[in-house]
Amino acid sequence: MTLENIITQQVKEAVKSLYGIEATDQQIQLQKTRPEFEGNITLVVFPFVKSARKAPQMVAQEIGERLLAESTTLIAKYNAVQGFLNLSISDAFWVEQLKAIDADEHYG
Repeated sequence: MTLENIITQQVKEAVKSLYGIEATDQQIQLQKTRPEFEGNITLVVFPFVKSARKAPQMVAQEIGERLLAESTTLIAKYNAVQGFLNLSISDAFWVEQLKAIDADEHYG
């Protein structure tokens, strides 16, 4: 499973538990974090703002807190900037990925 797929699934679960929204894959927009911000991958939270009935900054903050609390090995930290949630992927996740690559005789 790719990093994007894992994050997408966790965001779906977080949005459902926080706001009761059944998010689709199209609503979950992930992009590379811009260089001037800390993080590896950014979630655009604007698709959830109307249903959540909260400010974009608050929605990003709540989703970030939920992802950090529920994923012990994936998310190291986050920061919410307006309607964007910048996620920093933990070193433990990358180590596990490297171990999986090393264990696969036919990788590459």
